[in-house]
Amino acid sequence: MISRHIPSTFREFRDRFVQAIILVLLISIWGCGDGHPARSKVTGSVSYNGEPLHIGSLVFIPVGGGPPAQGNIDRDGNYFMGTFDESDGVIPGEYKVMITAMTSEGGSGLPEDAVNGNAGPVSVIPEWYGDLENSGLVVKVEPDKPNTIDFPLTDDKPKKAN
Repeated sequence: MISRHIPSTFREFRDRFVQAIILVLLISIWGCGDGHPARSKVTGSVSYNGEPLHIGSLVFIPVGGGPPAQGNIDRDGNYFMGTFDESDGVIPGEYKVMITAMTSEGGSGLPEDAVNGNAGPVSVIPEWYGDLENSGLVVKVEPDKPNTIDFPLTDDKPKKAN
């Protein structure tokens, strides 16, 4: 009698244990990932004529189609990119890049230069950097690793992006 009860209890325990393991695995699989393609971390700096740019934004437009990525330049000239969230990274591939940096007329690009009633925003960098077809900026985001991409902007007009 005892021998029959012990195997039955062991089988019940084993079956419930296996069910619990399967449930944990299913939950972890569903919980891993956000339903979006894999992305790589992209950070870097943006400078203009050798000085860090203090304000602005970047947009990465995929050459082969797909969702764009966007980033903002901080006070130190650094940026990080996000595709579906503010800093979730960029889907690997080739991108055309446009950069804009606007401030009030006569401003340096620092937030305190923005004054109510100004004549309107002006670009602190050559405007072709904000034109996707004329910025000349093309980057490749590599998969499975962090990417550091710096943009040393100058007054020299770049070659037209392909």
